[in-house]
Amino acid sequence: MMIWLYALVNAFFLLWGFRYARRVGYRTVIPFVVSLALLLIYCLITPVCFYLLGRETATGDAGYFRFVGKRITDYYEPGMLAYMIANGCFVAGFRCRHKAESIAVGLLPAPASLPRLRWFVIGLYAVFMGVVLTDIGISGINVSAMLLGNSEERLMTSQSATNTYYFRAFADSIITTIILYAYLNGSRLKLFLLIVPAFGLFALLGFRYRMILTVLGLVLVYFQHGTKINKWRWAGVGLALLYFVLAITHNRWLFITGAYDRMSLNPSSYSYTLLLDQTRGSLVDFNLLRYYDENLGLTHDYGTSMFGYVIIRVIPRQLFPTGEKPYPSPFIDVLDKSLELPSGWLRIGEATLHYGAFYAAFGWLGFFIMPFVMGRWISYVCGRNLSSTPLGFLKQILFSLALFQFITRGYFPQFVDHFVYLSIPLWLIGNRIRETTIAQPTNLIPADDPVH
Repeated sequence: MMIWLYALVNAFFLLWGFRYARRVGYRTVIPFVVSLALLLIYCLITPVCFYLLGRETATGDAGYFRFVGKRITDYYEPGMLAYMIANGCFVAGFRCRHKAESIAVGLLPAPASLPRLRWFVIGLYAVFMGVVLTDIGISGINVSAMLLGNSEERLMTSQSATNTYYFRAFADSIITTIILYAYLNGSRLKLFLLIVPAFGLFALLGFRYRMILTVLGLVLVYFQHGTKINKWRWAGVGLALLYFVLAITHNRWLFITGAYDRMSLNPSSYSYTLLLDQTRGSLVDFNLLRYYDENLGLTHDYGTSMFGYVIIRVIPRQLFPTGEKPYPSPFIDVLDKSLELPSGWLRIGEATLHYGAFYAAFGWLGFFIMPFVMGRWISYVCGRNLSSTPLGFLKQILFSLALFQFITRGYFPQFVDHFVYLSIPLWLIGNRIRETTIAQPTNLIPADDPVH
């Protein structure tokens, strides 16, 4: 069947991308490598696994979702065709005129400046943590009671007294301070003491991805510090990350609801199909293809949701005629309707991948043009922020973390929000790092070296 040809060519395009990244140096094109890894999981491995398992609906047929949703079996093949085209255009877009780094001498903060920079980072951590906790506190939520399991409140669903999400979003800035502390060679014990309360807060907020982004950022930092990368180390890191994601997925609601006695760190008690279900964005994309096919009068929004709502999100709601912002965006509205859930149900948080958002905006043309543009965009970011410099390396990491959210959730205005909040600590400390930067030998190989 054609689906296997599409999957094979898709794998070839991704391999093409990985081979190019290896040739120019993985550490010089971090956002590209992270994107390829996500595309491998979300756009190849997951949909193929679900196809083999015979998954018929985007939401599944277990629990509340039994007999819910429309059949998407006929859309695996066109969906994999779309992913094959999109991934090929993405890799081609990145490689088009991309210039590899050719700097043999890197730049690092002077060792004598590290203690002062680390204390500054700890201060930023305290400020951002204070902002988030203050917003929670003035909203009348007792965090300690929630941690002790003595509260019926849920932080992830509670309304902020400030009537805005902007203060709690500084939780993203906390991620960056932890990554900065690790980059500045902070002690592992102090790093652990920063991570524990941060992860507790992230868990209460219901955001697993913030934990995943923190761990991903730390992995990238420690590899850049000269840790040798080989197949055994990659395998160990991969297994550790797999266990971490399974653990937080399995225990997420138990922690939020204070059911600590039911939490488990035993990997044998986990449902491994649950991990596959957490990466089902491709099925939502395929369901969107079905919905547009069955509703021929439905029009695409030509980027209104993707780009126009970036502006709408930053404009205060008081400036709109009705005093409310025009939510949901056309894309989110179509996405919700495409699931065709029972009329009494609220939103269940399903999200497309970024490819689904491209399709909702521009139709099939979105699988050709937008991935190519995205590849060129990431190439430009890598070229403007050389990983041989402290700020360039850190900017590549933060950009990669924001891309994680965009690729897996598909909503560009949300990507902009995350990138801004992730970048705030770096903006505040950037000049201090720049002023203390000195030349150091580097293991980057010149782009024209015969090894390549």
